[in-house]
Amino acid sequence: MVASAGRNEKGFTFVLSMLFIILYGSGFVGAKLGFPYAKPLSFLVVRFALTSFLLLLVALWMRSKWPSSWKETLHIGVSGIFLVCFFSVGTWVSMDMGVPPAISALITALQPIAVTVASYFVFNKKVAGKQWLGLILGLMGVGLVVGENAVFDAQYSVGILMSFLGLLGLTVGNLYQKRFCASMNIFTGGVIQSAVSGLLCLLLALSFDSLHVTWSGQFLFALGWMSVVISLGATSFLYILLRKGESHKVASLFYLIPAVTAVISYLVFKTTLDAVQITGMMLAAVGVALVNLNFSFLKSKAKETEKPALQEV
Repeated sequence: MVASAGRNEKGFTFVLSMLFIILYGSGFVGAKLGFPYAKPLSFLVVRFALTSFLLLLVALWMRSKWPSSWKETLHIGVSGIFLVCFFSVGTWVSMDMGVPPAISALITALQPIAVTVASYFVFNKKVAGKQWLGLILGLMGVGLVVGENAVFDAQYSVGILMSFLGLLGLTVGNLYQKRFCASMNIFTGGVIQSAVSGLLCLLLALSFDSLHVTWSGQFLFALGWMSVVISLGATSFLYILLRKGESHKVASLFYLIPAVTAVISYLVFKTTLDAVQITGMMLAAVGVALVNLNFSFLKSKAKETEKPALQEV
């Protein structure tokens, strides 16, 4: 029964990981759908306001536990500033300034390297050789997927820096969330993080944006997708995964996001994929497998053939 429970737990984590990759990868497309009708900061203010309200309703309905102290609330808010606000502002402003989503996705995919290095040097976390190899292969795969059309020009320099700001926020937020907010309730914590992110975006929008929104059908769809599917669904999946695994293993999932984004972009915008890009997707998948999968079960299976089978209790 214990072994069966372990297999079920691993299966649940795998399904959760796949759902997170698909939903999170669609976020680049969802954001792009809304940009013609609202500047990024204005879009984010409305998105975080709606997300905060929806999460509050869910938290009240489920009677979720709120933070027990102001210190705990502060940690959750700080984590949200990095993991939610900085990442969203960085990547969205970057794409609005002309950086193609593929290049922004490539920069975001550098996050596993940053998280792994930080975990190794800051938290003294041991990383196996096959995992370092997986990280390198994953990065190479991402480069193949998005690198062909990645033309780095001087006019994109500020936008590129904004993408790296998003990368920094995602990396710091990932580690901070794991260290200080591991027991955070998904719904009440999400209310705090979304509200803090929305307030910070509002302050930025008052200085750098027009706060103008054209309420078209396409914008409402993009808003609903980003608020419900991404902010509630994908982000909740990410927090659950952070509570279940090592930070560098969770971070390696981001290697697959550019590939998923490429597929969704093809379905929505008819962006074509060539053999090189498909090869890159496969290489990235192999890299993720090396980082995430535990191959020790092969050894245990071999040993079981030499021993009498034990009856499960």
